[in-house]
Amino acid sequence: MTPYFLTVRAARAGFRKAQHGWILGSSVLAISHSANAQRVISTIDVGGAGIRYADSVRTSAFTVSPGLQLNFDRATLGVSGAYSQLGSGSWTTQGDIGGSLYTPAAGWLLGELSGTAGGSAHQDGTRTGQTLGIVRGHLMTAGRGVWVGGGAGSMWDGTAWRRLFEGEAGFWSRLGENTTALATITPTVVDDSIHYSDTELSVRWDGPRVELGASAGLRSGQQWRTDFGSTDTWGSASITAWLTSNMAVVGSGGTYPVDLTQGYPGGRFVSLALRFGNRSAHRDANPVSRGGTFATEGVETGLLRGFEVIGTPDGQRMIRVRAPNADVVEITADFTDWSPVGLTKSARGWWSVTLRMAPGTHQVNARLDGGPWLVPPTLTALRDEFGGETGLLIVPL
Repeated sequence: MTPYFLTVRAARAGFRKAQHGWILGSSVLAISHSANAQRVISTIDVGGAGIRYADSVRTSAFTVSPGLQLNFDRATLGVSGAYSQLGSGSWTTQGDIGGSLYTPAAGWLLGELSGTAGGSAHQDGTRTGQTLGIVRGHLMTAGRGVWVGGGAGSMWDGTAWRRLFEGEAGFWSRLGENTTALATITPTVVDDSIHYSDTELSVRWDGPRVELGASAGLRSGQQWRTDFGSTDTWGSASITAWLTSNMAVVGSGGTYPVDLTQGYPGGRFVSLALRFGNRSAHRDANPVSRGGTFATEGVETGLLRGFEVIGTPDGQRMIRVRAPNADVVEITADFTDWSPVGLTKSARGWWSVTLRMAPGTHQVNARLDGGPWLVPPTLTALRDEFGGETGLLIVPL
Protein backbone atom coordinates (compact mmCIF):
# COMPACT_ATOMS: atom_id res chain seq x y z
CA MET A 1 0.00 0.00 0.00
CA THR A 2 1.33 3.41 -0.95
CA PRO A 3 1.65 5.76 2.05
CA TYR A 4 -1.35 7.89 2.82
CA PHE A 5 -1.13 10.75 0.31
CA LEU A 6 -2.92 13.20 2.56
CA THR A 7 0.02 13.01 4.91
CA VAL A 8 1.45 15.77 2.76
CA ARG A 9 -1.62 17.92 3.36
CA ALA A 10 -1.54 17.17 7.06
CA ALA A 11 2.13 18.03 7.29
CA ARG A 12 1.58 21.21 5.33
CA ALA A 13 -1.37 22.57 7.30
CA GLY A 14 -0.58 21.17 10.71
CA PHE A 15 -4.08 19.79 10.87
CA ARG A 16 -6.31 18.41 8.13
CA LYS A 17 -9.94 18.26 9.19
CA ALA A 18 -9.63 21.61 10.92
CA GLN A 19 -8.25 23.09 7.73
CA HIS A 20 -11.69 22.71 6.16
CA GLY A 21 -13.20 24.54 9.10
CA TRP A 22 -10.82 27.49 8.78
CA ILE A 23 -11.52 27.77 5.07
CA LEU A 24 -15.22 27.48 5.71
CA GLY A 25 -15.09 30.22 8.30
CA SER A 26 -12.99 32.44 6.10
CA SER A 27 -15.44 32.15 3.24
CA VAL A 28 -18.35 33.03 5.48
CA LEU A 29 -16.69 36.10 6.93
CA ALA A 30 -15.23 37.35 3.68
CA ILE A 31 -18.34 36.98 1.58
CA SER A 32 -20.00 40.23 2.57
CA HIS A 33 -16.91 42.22 1.70
CA SER A 34 -15.26 40.63 -1.32
CA ALA A 35 -14.46 42.84 -4.28
CA ASN A 36 -16.27 42.85 -7.60
CA ALA A 37 -13.21 41.38 -9.29
CA GLN A 38 -12.01 38.08 -7.97
CA ARG A 39 -9.14 38.04 -5.45
CA VAL A 40 -6.44 35.56 -6.38
CA ILE A 41 -4.42 33.98 -3.56
CA SER A 42 -1.66 31.52 -4.36
CA THR A 43 1.03 29.71 -2.36
CA ILE A 44 3.47 26.88 -2.91
CA ASP A 45 5.20 24.82 -0.22
CA VAL A 46 8.44 22.94 -0.93
CA GLY A 47 9.97 20.73 1.74
CA GLY A 48 10.39 17.33 3.29
CA ALA A 49 8.50 15.06 5.66
CA GLY A 50 9.18 12.03 7.78
CA ILE A 51 6.25 9.63 8.06
CA ARG A 52 5.44 6.54 10.08
CA TYR A 53 2.21 4.79 9.10
CA ALA A 54 0.45 1.46 9.63
CA ASP A 55 2.10 1.34 13.08
CA SER A 56 5.42 0.13 11.67
CA VAL A 57 6.31 1.42 8.18
CA ARG A 58 8.65 4.40 8.03
CA THR A 59 9.46 6.58 5.05
CA SER A 60 10.61 10.05 4.09
CA ALA A 61 9.26 12.28 1.35
CA PHE A 62 10.15 15.35 -0.67
CA THR A 63 6.95 17.32 -1.22
CA VAL A 64 5.74 20.13 -3.46
CA SER A 65 2.29 21.51 -2.58
CA PRO A 66 0.76 24.36 -4.62
CA GLY A 67 -2.54 26.04 -3.77
CA LEU A 68 -4.80 28.61 -5.42
CA GLN A 69 -7.91 30.38 -4.12
CA LEU A 70 -10.28 32.74 -5.96
CA ASN A 71 -12.71 34.96 -4.02
CA PHE A 72 -15.69 36.43 -5.86
CA ASP A 73 -18.63 38.53 -4.67
CA ARG A 74 -20.66 35.61 -3.33
CA ALA A 75 -18.51 32.63 -4.18
CA THR A 76 -15.14 31.07 -3.47
CA LEU A 77 -13.14 28.52 -5.45
CA GLY A 78 -10.03 26.72 -4.26
CA VAL A 79 -7.63 24.30 -5.97
CA SER A 80 -4.77 22.48 -4.25
CA GLY A 81 -2.41 19.67 -5.04
CA ALA A 82 0.64 17.82 -3.79
CA TYR A 83 3.42 15.73 -5.27
CA SER A 84 5.54 13.53 -3.01
CA GLN A 85 8.71 11.71 -3.97
CA LEU A 86 9.14 9.03 -1.32
CA GLY A 87 12.42 7.80 0.07
CA SER A 88 11.71 4.35 -1.34
CA GLY A 89 11.79 5.80 -4.86
CA SER A 90 8.03 5.70 -5.45
CA TRP A 91 5.81 8.74 -5.91
CA THR A 92 2.30 9.82 -4.99
CA THR A 93 0.13 12.73 -6.11
CA GLN A 94 -3.18 14.20 -5.06
CA GLY A 95 -5.44 17.08 -6.04
CA ASP A 96 -8.60 18.74 -4.75
CA ILE A 97 -11.00 21.37 -6.04
CA GLY A 98 -13.82 22.91 -4.04
CA GLY A 99 -16.07 25.92 -4.01
CA SER A 100 -19.03 27.56 -2.32
CA LEU A 101 -21.94 29.77 -3.33
CA TYR A 102 -23.54 32.01 -0.69
CA THR A 103 -26.93 33.60 -0.22
CA PRO A 104 -27.25 37.27 0.72
CA ALA A 105 -26.96 37.73 4.48
CA ALA A 106 -30.27 38.10 6.32
CA GLY A 107 -29.25 39.59 9.64
CA TRP A 108 -27.20 36.96 11.40
CA LEU A 109 -28.15 34.23 8.90
CA LEU A 110 -26.32 33.08 5.80
CA GLY A 111 -26.82 30.07 3.51
CA GLU A 112 -24.15 28.17 1.61
CA LEU A 113 -24.01 25.52 -1.12
CA SER A 114 -20.61 23.81 -1.21
CA GLY A 115 -19.06 21.16 -3.44
CA THR A 116 -15.70 19.38 -3.45
CA ALA A 117 -13.99 16.81 -5.63
CA GLY A 118 -10.58 15.23 -5.37
CA GLY A 119 -8.48 12.19 -5.96
CA SER A 120 -5.05 10.63 -5.84
CA ALA A 121 -2.74 8.59 -8.05
CA HIS A 122 0.20 6.45 -6.95
CA GLN A 123 3.14 4.78 -8.65
CA ASP A 124 1.84 1.32 -7.78
CA GLY A 125 -1.24 2.00 -9.92
CA THR A 126 -3.78 2.59 -7.15
CA ARG A 127 -6.27 5.42 -7.52
CA THR A 128 -8.79 7.06 -5.21
CA GLY A 129 -11.49 9.67 -5.67
CA GLN A 130 -14.23 11.46 -3.80
CA THR A 131 -17.03 13.96 -4.53
CA LEU A 132 -19.23 15.64 -1.96
CA GLY A 133 -21.95 18.29 -2.03
CA ILE A 134 -23.10 19.98 1.19
CA VAL A 135 -25.73 22.57 2.14
CA ARG A 136 -24.92 24.68 5.21
CA GLY A 137 -26.69 27.28 7.30
CA HIS A 138 -24.65 29.81 9.29
CA LEU A 139 -25.59 31.95 12.27
CA MET A 140 -22.92 34.48 13.23
CA THR A 141 -22.20 37.68 15.09
CA ALA A 142 -19.07 39.81 15.21
CA GLY A 143 -17.03 37.51 17.43
CA ARG A 144 -18.50 34.04 17.06
CA GLY A 145 -20.65 31.83 14.90
CA VAL A 146 -22.18 28.40 14.45
CA TRP A 147 -23.16 26.35 11.42
CA VAL A 148 -24.92 23.10 10.59
CA GLY A 149 -25.07 21.23 7.32
CA GLY A 150 -25.25 17.96 5.53
CA GLY A 151 -24.79 16.41 2.15
CA ALA A 152 -24.00 13.39 0.02
CA GLY A 153 -21.52 12.20 -2.54
CA SER A 154 -19.52 9.19 -3.60
CA MET A 155 -16.01 7.84 -3.17
CA TRP A 156 -13.75 5.44 -5.05
CA ASP A 157 -11.46 3.32 -2.89
CA GLY A 158 -9.64 1.66 -5.78
CA THR A 159 -12.12 -1.16 -6.26
CA ALA A 160 -15.65 0.31 -6.30
CA TRP A 161 -17.66 3.51 -6.01
CA ARG A 162 -19.47 3.81 -2.68
CA ARG A 163 -22.15 6.19 -1.44
CA LEU A 164 -21.03 8.80 1.05
CA PHE A 165 -23.21 10.79 3.48
CA GLU A 166 -21.81 13.45 5.75
CA GLY A 167 -23.22 15.81 8.35
CA GLU A 168 -21.59 18.86 9.90
CA ALA A 169 -21.91 21.07 12.94
CA GLY A 170 -19.38 23.63 14.07
CA PHE A 171 -18.69 26.59 16.32
CA TRP A 172 -15.97 29.25 16.13
CA SER A 173 -15.19 32.01 18.58
CA ARG A 174 -12.71 34.82 18.90
CA LEU A 175 -10.63 34.42 22.08
CA GLY A 176 -8.57 37.58 21.68
CA GLU A 177 -7.25 39.98 19.09
CA ASN A 178 -5.12 37.29 17.43
CA THR A 179 -6.60 34.00 18.64
CA THR A 180 -9.57 32.00 17.37
CA ALA A 181 -10.89 28.58 18.39
CA LEU A 182 -12.92 26.23 16.21
CA ALA A 183 -14.85 23.08 17.16
CA THR A 184 -16.43 20.69 14.63
CA ILE A 185 -18.26 17.39 14.60
CA THR A 186 -18.64 15.40 11.38
CA PRO A 187 -20.82 12.26 11.32
CA THR A 188 -20.06 10.08 8.27
CA VAL A 189 -21.76 7.06 6.69
CA VAL A 190 -20.31 5.03 3.80
CA ASP A 191 -22.63 2.56 2.05
CA ASP A 192 -24.50 1.83 5.30
CA SER A 193 -21.51 -0.27 6.36
CA ILE A 194 -19.22 2.30 7.98
CA HIS A 195 -20.59 4.68 10.59
CA TYR A 196 -18.46 7.03 12.66
CA SER A 197 -18.20 10.62 13.87
CA ASP A 198 -15.10 12.82 14.12
CA THR A 199 -14.94 15.61 16.69
CA GLU A 200 -12.12 18.13 16.47
CA LEU A 201 -10.98 21.22 18.35
CA SER A 202 -8.52 23.65 16.77
CA VAL A 203 -6.86 26.86 17.94
CA ARG A 204 -5.04 29.40 15.80
CA TRP A 205 -2.90 32.38 16.81
CA ASP A 206 -1.59 34.99 14.37
CA GLY A 207 1.30 37.17 15.47
CA PRO A 208 3.19 39.87 13.58
CA ARG A 209 5.58 37.35 11.97
CA VAL A 210 4.65 34.00 13.49
CA GLU A 211 1.46 31.92 13.15
CA LEU A 212 0.70 28.99 15.43
CA GLY A 213 -1.92 26.26 15.02
CA ALA A 214 -2.87 23.21 17.05
CA SER A 215 -5.66 20.64 16.91
CA ALA A 216 -6.89 17.51 18.66
CA GLY A 217 -9.46 15.00 17.42
CA LEU A 218 -11.54 12.09 18.64
CA ARG A 219 -13.37 9.44 16.59
CA SER A 220 -16.44 7.73 18.02
CA GLY A 221 -19.00 5.26 16.76
CA GLN A 222 -18.07 2.18 14.82
CA GLN A 223 -14.78 0.65 15.86
CA TRP A 224 -13.25 -0.23 12.51
CA ARG A 225 -9.80 -1.75 12.42
CA THR A 226 -7.74 -2.44 9.31
CA ASP A 227 -4.45 -4.16 8.64
CA PHE A 228 -2.91 -0.72 8.96
CA GLY A 229 -3.90 -0.13 12.56
CA SER A 230 -6.63 1.90 14.17
CA THR A 231 -6.49 5.46 15.49
CA ASP A 232 -9.40 7.03 17.35
CA THR A 233 -7.48 10.04 18.73
CA TRP A 234 -5.00 12.35 17.06
CA GLY A 235 -3.39 15.72 17.40
CA SER A 236 -0.96 18.02 15.65
CA ALA A 237 0.70 21.42 15.83
CA SER A 238 2.21 23.80 13.27
CA ILE A 239 4.29 26.96 13.24
CA THR A 240 4.76 29.38 10.35
CA ALA A 241 7.55 31.93 10.63
CA TRP A 242 7.63 34.60 7.92
CA LEU A 243 11.21 35.47 6.97
CA THR A 244 10.06 38.08 4.46
CA SER A 245 6.64 39.18 3.20
CA ASN A 246 6.88 36.51 0.49
CA MET A 247 8.65 33.57 2.15
CA ALA A 248 8.07 31.57 5.32
CA VAL A 249 9.38 28.49 7.08
CA VAL A 250 6.58 26.06 7.98
CA GLY A 251 7.11 23.29 10.52
CA SER A 252 4.51 20.80 11.71
CA GLY A 253 4.16 17.45 13.37
CA GLY A 254 1.66 15.13 14.96
CA THR A 255 -0.65 12.24 14.15
CA TYR A 256 -3.57 11.74 11.77
CA PRO A 257 -6.41 9.18 11.77
CA VAL A 258 -7.24 6.28 9.48
CA ASP A 259 -9.24 7.39 6.44
CA LEU A 260 -12.18 5.01 6.71
CA THR A 261 -13.78 6.18 3.47
CA GLN A 262 -10.81 5.31 1.27
CA GLY A 263 -8.96 2.76 3.39
CA TYR A 264 -5.74 4.68 4.10
CA PRO A 265 -3.81 4.03 7.31
CA GLY A 266 -3.30 6.47 10.12
CA GLY A 267 0.16 7.52 11.14
CA ARG A 268 2.60 10.07 12.50
CA PHE A 269 4.44 12.81 10.65
CA VAL A 270 6.91 15.63 11.01
CA SER A 271 7.64 18.10 8.23
CA LEU A 272 9.60 21.22 7.38
CA ALA A 273 8.96 23.34 4.29
CA LEU A 274 9.51 26.72 2.68
CA ARG A 275 6.31 28.55 1.73
CA PHE A 276 6.37 31.03 -1.13
CA GLY A 277 3.48 33.48 -1.36
CA ASN A 278 2.32 36.84 -0.08
CA ARG A 279 1.90 36.78 3.69
CA SER A 280 -1.03 39.20 3.74
CA ALA A 281 -2.75 37.11 1.07
CA HIS A 282 -2.14 33.99 3.13
CA ARG A 283 -3.77 35.63 6.17
CA ASP A 284 -6.65 36.79 3.97
CA ALA A 285 -7.26 33.17 3.03
CA ASN A 286 -8.00 32.45 6.69
CA PRO A 287 -9.77 35.55 8.02
CA VAL A 288 -11.61 33.53 10.63
CA SER A 289 -8.24 33.53 12.35
CA ARG A 290 -8.67 37.29 12.61
CA GLY A 291 -11.34 36.55 15.18
CA GLY A 292 -14.69 36.96 13.50
CA THR A 293 -14.27 40.45 12.13
CA PHE A 294 -16.66 41.78 9.50
CA ALA A 295 -13.90 42.25 6.94
CA THR A 296 -10.49 40.82 6.30
CA GLU A 297 -6.89 41.82 6.07
CA GLY A 298 -4.75 41.03 3.10
CA VAL A 299 -5.94 42.47 -0.21
CA GLU A 300 -4.12 45.72 -0.83
CA THR A 301 -5.72 48.84 -2.32
CA GLY A 302 -2.86 51.22 -3.00
CA LEU A 303 -1.12 51.38 0.38
CA LEU A 304 -4.21 50.16 2.24
CA ARG A 305 -3.30 46.66 3.42
CA GLY A 306 -6.23 45.74 5.63
CA PHE A 307 -9.68 46.76 6.79
CA GLU A 308 -11.94 45.37 9.49
CA VAL A 309 -14.88 46.32 11.69
CA ILE A 310 -15.14 44.88 15.21
CA GLY A 311 -18.10 45.07 17.58
CA THR A 312 -17.41 46.62 21.02
CA PRO A 313 -19.10 45.74 24.35
CA ASP A 314 -20.99 49.05 24.41
CA GLY A 315 -22.62 48.39 21.04
CA GLN A 316 -20.37 50.61 18.96
CA ARG A 317 -18.07 49.51 16.13
CA MET A 318 -14.30 49.82 15.95
CA ILE A 319 -13.09 50.48 12.42
CA ARG A 320 -9.49 49.42 11.81
CA VAL A 321 -7.39 50.21 8.75
CA ARG A 322 -3.91 48.77 8.21
CA ALA A 323 -1.61 51.29 6.55
CA PRO A 324 1.88 50.93 8.03
CA ASN A 325 3.48 53.54 5.77
CA ALA A 326 0.89 56.30 6.26
CA ASP A 327 1.19 59.42 8.40
CA VAL A 328 -2.53 60.26 8.33
CA VAL A 329 -5.50 57.91 7.79
CA GLU A 330 -9.09 59.09 7.39
CA ILE A 331 -12.45 57.57 6.53
CA THR A 332 -15.65 59.08 5.23
CA ALA A 333 -19.02 57.32 5.20
CA ASP A 334 -22.76 57.75 5.30
CA PHE A 335 -22.60 57.22 9.10
CA THR A 336 -20.20 60.22 9.36
CA ASP A 337 -22.44 62.37 7.13
CA TRP A 338 -19.59 62.10 4.60
CA SER A 339 -17.32 64.23 6.81
CA PRO A 340 -13.72 62.95 7.06
CA VAL A 341 -12.88 61.31 10.39
CA GLY A 342 -9.27 60.76 11.45
CA LEU A 343 -8.04 57.45 12.84
CA THR A 344 -5.52 56.89 15.66
CA LYS A 345 -2.38 54.88 15.00
CA SER A 346 -1.83 51.69 17.03
CA ALA A 347 0.49 48.67 16.87
CA ARG A 348 1.76 46.90 13.72
CA GLY A 349 0.60 49.56 11.28
CA TRP A 350 -3.07 49.56 12.31
CA TRP A 351 -5.17 52.72 12.65
CA SER A 352 -8.54 52.74 14.46
CA VAL A 353 -11.58 54.78 15.40
CA THR A 354 -14.72 53.78 17.33
CA LEU A 355 -18.06 55.00 16.01
CA ARG A 356 -21.72 54.17 16.36
CA MET A 357 -23.36 52.73 13.25
CA ALA A 358 -26.62 50.93 12.75
CA PRO A 359 -26.77 47.34 11.45
CA GLY A 360 -27.38 47.12 7.72
CA THR A 361 -25.64 48.37 4.59
CA HIS A 362 -23.32 51.38 4.58
CA GLN A 363 -20.98 53.11 2.18
CA VAL A 364 -17.44 53.98 3.23
CA ASN A 365 -14.11 55.16 1.76
CA ALA A 366 -10.64 55.69 3.18
CA ARG A 367 -7.65 57.84 2.26
CA LEU A 368 -4.03 58.13 3.27
CA ASP A 369 -2.06 61.36 3.76
CA GLY A 370 -4.72 63.50 2.08
CA GLY A 371 -4.64 61.46 -1.14
CA PRO A 372 -7.57 60.16 -3.20
CA TRP A 373 -10.49 58.40 -1.54
CA LEU A 374 -10.19 54.63 -1.99
CA VAL A 375 -12.46 51.61 -1.59
CA PRO A 376 -11.14 49.73 1.48
CA PRO A 377 -9.69 46.25 0.82
CA THR A 378 -12.23 43.40 0.42
CA LEU A 379 -15.29 45.71 0.26
CA THR A 380 -17.54 45.54 -2.78
CA ALA A 381 -16.97 48.62 -4.97
CA LEU A 382 -20.11 50.59 -5.92
CA ARG A 383 -20.35 53.36 -8.53
CA ASP A 384 -21.69 56.58 -6.99
CA GLU A 385 -23.69 59.35 -8.64
CA PHE A 386 -20.53 61.37 -9.31
CA GLY A 387 -18.82 58.60 -11.28
CA GLY A 388 -16.55 57.59 -8.42
CA GLU A 389 -16.46 54.44 -6.32
CA THR A 390 -17.39 53.74 -2.72
CA GLY A 391 -17.15 50.58 -0.63
CA LEU A 392 -20.22 48.62 0.43
CA LEU A 393 -20.02 47.64 4.11
CA ILE A 394 -22.57 45.20 5.55
CA VAL A 395 -22.87 45.31 9.34
CA PRO A 396 -24.82 42.41 10.91
CA LEU A 397 -27.05 42.80 13.94
